[in-house]
Order: sequence, then structure tokens, then C-alpha cells
Amino acid sequence: MRTSLNHPACLNSCLLQALLLLLLLCSAMKTIAAQNEKVCLSTCVTYSTPAKRVVALNWSATEMLLSLGITPIGVAQGNGYRKWQSNHPELPDTVAEVGRRQEPDLVTIAQLKPDLIIGYDFRHARLHSALSKIAPTLLYQQFPRPEQTNFRYYDAIPHIFISIAQVTGTQEQAKNKLESMKQQLAQWRSDIAAAELGNHPVTYGKFVGMGYGLRVFGQQSLAGSIAKELGLNYQWHSVLPGKDFTHLQLEQMGEFSNTHLILADNQTNNERMIASPVWSQLAFVKNHQISETPALWSFGGPDSVMRMAQAFTESLLEWKAALERKEKAL
Repeated sequence: MRTSLNHPACLNSCLLQALLLLLLLCSAMKTIAAQNEKVCLSTCVTYSTPAKRVVALNWSATEMLLSLGITPIGVAQGNGYRKWQSNHPELPDTVAEVGRRQEPDLVTIAQLKPDLIIGYDFRHARLHSALSKIAPTLLYQQFPRPEQTNFRYYDAIPHIFISIAQVTGTQEQAKNKLESMKQQLAQWRSDIAAAELGNHPVTYGKFVGMGYGLRVFGQQSLAGSIAKELGLNYQWHSVLPGKDFTHLQLEQMGEFSNTHLILADNQTNNERMIASPVWSQLAFVKNHQISETPALWSFGGPDSVMRMAQAFTESLLEWKAALERKEKAL
């Protein structure tokens, strides 16, 4: 005797089988989704396991990877990182060179067999197709586009940093680093206020050589943003198109008025500018509105933010203490 399809027992059995099939399908879809995560900045990458063999095409990505405990297998112009980024965190000598930042060596990169490549959109977007054939390539934005009048790289750092951490499986390290940055900035802001330097007018610059003179950073640069976080009054606004800085020659530095110049340690042979008779006659020099910091990197991640904020704070506190000692000695 056959059971009719309309029989209650048969209907219950069919429904149960359909439900089990649906549950298995949902479980499979969840497994596939878990195996293929997507992270997007200027470009998107899809990954199933954390990337361990990473190539960094710029020094900021190099810094962020190292601060997350990931040593890149290849870096563009590693010696430049050691000089201009100031080698914090330290880049091991064993890391392979992969060409110039503007023109990375695709053959060398391919030979390293990376599972992730990180670079800038403004510099590497034209190479994205070629790079992506080697490994998933994550590009991010450093400088504002013409229509982005309010873009601040500082505001983008947490998202960039967390995205890199997601792809490399170092989310906990990123969370701890960002929390440390937040706490340290609050402490240094408190130190500035306690010294009655809140709203003190400042501008940050560094000599970069190559005939450029003094590189001066704008209000929306990392330096300008950090000054704001510290409760300082950042003064310089003018920047080059598509950048967050400009360059001034000695004869143009008279444009500094009513500002304190925070000057980074000289990494180039620019003693001739400081030794010039014109330098000593500049308003910020004559009025003792200048203080120095160690060499700093102006485009990095949380480590660069904390180094710069600490350097600004210590520079200003030492400057004020020196002025007070001088006044007491009179």
C-alpha cells in the first residue's frame, strides 16, 4: 500500500527534509562568507586567511605593518624608510628591496610570492592591474583630491590601520595601539594646558633638501591635525595642489608672522639657510618663537602620530622652560 503525497506523515517528512536542506545551505553559505572576507579602502581585497607575506610600496604602510608585528617581506626603498621615516619601528636589514616607490620592481615582487601588496592610490593606481595579478593589492588615500576640501589624513588613519589589521589578522594589536594613541594624546593635551600653552600659535616645518628649502605643512596635514588635538592653534594654510604641504625658500619665510615655528631636526645639508644673515633677522627667530624636535615622519600611522605629538609637546615645554630661566636670570 502506497502512502499518498497528501498524507500528513508524508507532508511532515518532506517539510523536515526541506528544512534540513535549507539549514545545510545556510551553513554552507556562512562558511563560504567566513572564508572570503572583503576589506576596502581605495581598492578592495578579498581574503580567506590572514596575509603573512606582505609587500609595502610606501613607508607609511611599512610602519603600520611593523607596528602590528608584521615584518614585510619586501619594501620600496628601505633605506629611505630608515632615513626619512626615522626607522620607528625598526626595519630589519633582511627585508628585500622591491624598487623605487614610484616605480616598484614587479619582477622582484612576483619572485617574493606575496599574499598581499599595500600602496598609495595616488602613486600606484596606474599599476593596480599589474600588481593585482601578483597578489591582492590594497591601495589607500594619503592626500586630498581637488574636491576634498576638508580631507584630513589624520581622520582616515584608524580606518586604514584597522583595515590592514583585518587582512593580516592583527585586529587586537590594532585596537590596543589606537587606544594607546587616544590616551597618550589626551595626556599630552593636558600637559600643554597645564603649561598654559593652550591655543599657542604654531607652524611645523622641516628641511627636505633637493632645493626645496623648508617644507611647511598645512592646517589639514598630520602635523596640523595633531596640533589641533593638543589644543594648539595651527597657523599655516597654504599648500601645493593635491598635497598637504608647501615649500618655502629663505626669502619667503618672512611670511611667517605671529607664529611659533616647530622645526624638525635637519636631515639634509641645509646649514647654509640657517647660517644666512637673513635667517637671524626673521621675526620668529628674533622673537625666540622657534623650537626643535627630532626628525619626524609626517605621513605615517599611530606610531608616527604618537611620536609627533610627544615631540611637539616636549619641544614647547622645553622652549617655555628655557624662556622662564632666561627671564629669571635677567
